[in-house]
Amino acid sequence: MALARTTLIVPCLVAATIAAGGQAAKPAEPVQAFPTSPIWTIEVSAAPVAPPVSSAGRLYLALQSGLSAYSLDTHADVWQTAIVASGPMVASDERLIVAVKDELRALDAATGAVVWTDRPGPLTAPPLVHGEWLLVASGEQVIGYRALDGTRVWSRETGVVEQRPAVAGARVYVPAADGRIIALELASGEPVWEFDVGIRPTEPLVYGDRLFVGSAAKRLCSLFLDARPRRAAWCFNDVGAVIVGRPAADGTHVYFAALDNLLRAHDRKNGAYRWKKDLKYRPSAGPLLVGKSLAVPGSVPRVDVFDTAKGDTTLQLTLATKLATEPLLLDPIETLPARIVAVTGGLAKVWNVTLAGPAPVTPPALKTAPLTELPGLAIPIGKPPALPGLSLPAGAPLPQFAPASGPRTTAG
Repeated sequence: MALARTTLIVPCLVAATIAAGGQAAKPAEPVQAFPTSPIWTIEVSAAPVAPPVSSAGRLYLALQSGLSAYSLDTHADVWQTAIVASGPMVASDERLIVAVKDELRALDAATGAVVWTDRPGPLTAPPLVHGEWLLVASGEQVIGYRALDGTRVWSRETGVVEQRPAVAGARVYVPAADGRIIALELASGEPVWEFDVGIRPTEPLVYGDRLFVGSAAKRLCSLFLDARPRRAAWCFNDVGAVIVGRPAADGTHVYFAALDNLLRAHDRKNGAYRWKKDLKYRPSAGPLLVGKSLAVPGSVPRVDVFDTAKGDTTLQLTLATKLATEPLLLDPIETLPARIVAVTGGLAKVWNVTLAGPAPVTPPALKTAPLTELPGLAIPIGKPPALPGLSLPAGAPLPQFAPASGPRTTAG
């Protein structure tokens, strides 16, 4: 098994209460729990060369032996191919995009057959799929493709890009390695504005009307998405170490991890410091946020989960061996809760892939009592009760009632 026992603290469901004025309060929406309970585990034949990706109910693995697709529901093998990826993959419902040296290949996601190819050169950042668009960074340019058929729509000189861009609305936000965040029109690649956040920015996060991005300059910035490119909402300049991975955010905080092994929370609107937590290991990616819980991956045989309010440790996911790649967090969809895919291994050249979901909630035990303690009128056995308003002399027969007369109907 890739996942061992999990220690879990589960919040109780809050029942609706009666508000002032006698009106029933609206029941609180259930909070998503961080996935920690193994659903299935499979052993794979070779080491991973890139993190897993998923689309349309399928999980795609890039291994040293080739590419594989599995059913997320049953972990059944869907297809395999000997194509060996040379970097991170990306998937849409119809296509799996992989880089093989300086060639870009698009596979049919359902069958694994190659649909189209192009030669942009070696990729410098993980590719991104957004709707019908595929965005690729190669050399010192970003290229916009139609993901379905591989048509090149535009290319834009941006300088070297080392991290995946972000898309919001009609714009794409490119983190150039020289420190600039470059806003481009998604449809044409035309530049809109740029802002310097410090050398080697992280993958940006778009949340609401803001863009959050860290950098190797040991700062985290919040930028406006609208027409105010020359002014940041705020920048926190005293991180003390290089920021790792994409930040995470909710309605209250923005969260990020750095190479000083600290997970930090700041006020999302004004950047004020709120709390920090010592991870006690080196983070390998940005925080994963599910409901009111945070986890930060690292090359260790466990994943600690923290409460978003104060950073308290609430749960720990214990792994049989250390993570071999960055885990894949599957966001909740329809009736499915958030799930996580962890690829572990390395010891004895054994690699496992595990899909985990939320731990089952154990209902609270109900207090029971014998029938003699239940509220109501106690009736002695063998003696009929005395009904209020009806008294008969001792030994008197019960009254007889005449049968009803008149026609009978189906209504009685």
